[in-house]
Amino acid sequence: MAGPYTILMSNLAYARGIGGKISHHVRYLHRHFYCAPTVQRRALEQLGALVAREDPDLCCFVEIDQGSFPSAGMNQLKALAGPHYGHAHIENKYGPESGLRSFFITRGKSNGFMAKQPYPFETLYLHHGIKRLVYKIRLNPGFTLFFSHLSLNRRVRQLQLLEIRQLMLAEAGDVAFLGDFNLLTGLSELEPLLHRSEFVLLNRHDEPTFRFHKRDLVLDVCLCSRQLASRATLRVLPQPYSDHSALLLHIGAASPSGGRRA
Repeated sequence: MAGPYTILMSNLAYARGIGGKISHHVRYLHRHFYCAPTVQRRALEQLGALVAREDPDLCCFVEIDQGSFPSAGMNQLKALAGPHYGHAHIENKYGPESGLRSFFITRGKSNGFMAKQPYPFETLYLHHGIKRLVYKIRLNPGFTLFFSHLSLNRRVRQLQLLEIRQLMLAEAGDVAFLGDFNLLTGLSELEPLLHRSEFVLLNRHDEPTFRFHKRDLVLDVCLCSRQLASRATLRVLPQPYSDHSALLLHIGAASPSGGRRA
């Protein structure tokens, strides 16, 4: 595959400026129902600074709003993307037949991405759960990236993880899957994807990506094909405007023979 690539994955928490502190959740509870544009712009400016510093080729977002009552009608992706990232797309995260797509509170709740290049992409939907959207982005003929936001219900997550395994196995070349997997009972939930050693988890088990008060969890993860893992590195980046950290995936260029380039 070609390369190198740098890919950012961020759970924005709808740019409400609520971090992992319990005091934030209490003090800013009202922002879940209505969040002023000034608050959102401040969070988006912080995210924009992170993007400018890391300069990824592709930015993948979950919990981003394209315009609902709680966000005062603001399309957060449009406010974030600039001329440097001229290729962007945003889509409601609920299933195609879900009434949540039109309800005034939830109709803007989305996933989306922005990129420097016009990468071919598809929007797919898992068969299980309420949050079902999966983005499939082909960075080149030999490398496919997926990202999504999984269910809070463990039973539903187990079914979604089996679907994700099939999506990844269906790709002939290198593949990576980023997302907020909501692994509330721990990384052992990933066993259906890891037990046959087809895929590799790039996260460190001791480096949390989510904080609520004194509880630290690894919810945001990156899985990839074993061959890709040999030239991939993952960094966890703090986001003061969210209770999630961002993930920064870097994939080095492969040599013509397929080995890693020094």
